[in-house]
Amino acid sequence: MMAKLLSELASVKDVIAGSEEELFVVNKLRSYLEEMGIHSNLNPVDVLSWRDLECEISGFHCICLPPIRSYEVHGLLTNDLSNCGGKVLITSTTNFPDNVWVLYNLAVETGAEAVVFYDEYPGRYRRIVVTGVWSYSLGRGDYPPIPAVHMRYEDGIKLMKLVGSYVDLRCRTEVRLGTGYNVEAFIGGRRESEVLVSAHHDRWLTGFRDNLIGTYTLMKIAERATRSNLKHTLRLVSFTAEEFGNPTLSPWYWSYGSREYARKSDLSNVEFVVNLDTACKEPVRINATGPEIGKYFVKYSPINYVYEGFDHAYTDGLTFSSMGIPTVTLQNLRDIDEVYHTDLDTWYDAELITDSLADWIINSINDFELEKLEFQEYRRVLENSLGEEFKWFIDKVKGVVSVDKLSRIFREVSKELVKPVLIGSYKDLNKDLTTLLAPHAFVINNLRKGIRTEDVVLVLDNEVLRCPAGGCDEVIEKYTNYVNSILHRIISHLGC
Repeated sequence: MMAKLLSELASVKDVIAGSEEELFVVNKLRSYLEEMGIHSNLNPVDVLSWRDLECEISGFHCICLPPIRSYEVHGLLTNDLSNCGGKVLITSTTNFPDNVWVLYNLAVETGAEAVVFYDEYPGRYRRIVVTGVWSYSLGRGDYPPIPAVHMRYEDGIKLMKLVGSYVDLRCRTEVRLGTGYNVEAFIGGRRESEVLVSAHHDRWLTGFRDNLIGTYTLMKIAERATRSNLKHTLRLVSFTAEEFGNPTLSPWYWSYGSREYARKSDLSNVEFVVNLDTACKEPVRINATGPEIGKYFVKYSPINYVYEGFDHAYTDGLTFSSMGIPTVTLQNLRDIDEVYHTDLDTWYDAELITDSLADWIINSINDFELEKLEFQEYRRVLENSLGEEFKWFIDKVKGVVSVDKLSRIFREVSKELVKPVLIGSYKDLNKDLTTLLAPHAFVINNLRKGIRTEDVVLVLDNEVLRCPAGGCDEVIEKYTNYVNSILHRIISHLGC
């Protein structure tokens, strides 16, 4: 039965939020759950649904990059990014595929008429979202200002021979408002407390690793849960619009479906979240809301893992950790760059890894008890991150002995102070987002040590933390006051 489900799910590609393909997938998931006697709900989400209909440049096939609209361009082909104003730029992608958007933005700044990307690896097409703005904020955005398309490496090398000649680019897409669906199911436990396990079912192109394998693992967890004496109620959710779908075209274009789910759902009983996104090989990478929950989770691992630290900014896990809910994400995002968002991300025999992940998650959630967390690791991380500047808060936390109160303190700290950041500049081709505890304190501590760091971009807030020449004392005072205001609010709110 599971093999048939996997075959059926893999039979469709470009499972885009709001598409017929998505409806096919969510109905298959529901049917499979119902065969196991598990009732499920479809929670509708208003989405912007984008589809690539046709793409061609001077006789070569290409694919359109989301969410560009339909264009026809006649222009002079160039491979010079610094001098592409009024021309069609052709350029290779990078070995860090998501940074296609950086090259696109640079071309927009230079005044290009269109951008043609050819892949760094042969034999594949790749979809990466482009925006045209230097931001990852949650604010309202707009459609990309010029067309962007992707072609295979070997076709790109052939097209490069036309540099200096005029080319014709035709890109036809469909963009419409539609409805995506989060699939939700509950499996009752002995307690009202809940553990939420999630994956996302939308995917670009074939998308086996990102993230058909996550959806498949979710169904294996459901199957095992029906045979288990669960302590906590298990809430299983498969999200729409993780890749794209926000009707406001927010520059933070991913994880929209999970944010809408969290906004509309009652999560008051959820004590723990496990999120699956590209978890496809050993060692699987683990990110967690804090070291205590990470340390708890990995002790149940039947396979090799690498513990990376705080939340992963590119996944649905951040949706829940930013609410203060203890969250673990299992992923292999940087291990699949060669096939990431390509038509070569196809089926392979993943039964062993998915079985191991399902067993791991069932065992960890069945044994989860808040009282088993001592928060010693989190205390140490908090002390190292905040430093001497905020010792008064550390001393307060050290004096708290109640596990329940410690848990609430660290939920508030996670919600208020753990932030996705970019250290450096958006224009750096090989920069990845990371997650810091108290980024303002990170800057303060480095300045106290005489270390001048690169800019720290608070990406969701579109704010840059920096130390201008000759103004470090004022910056330290400003950032110290900001962090203190948050820490005092946490202490006051919890009555510590």
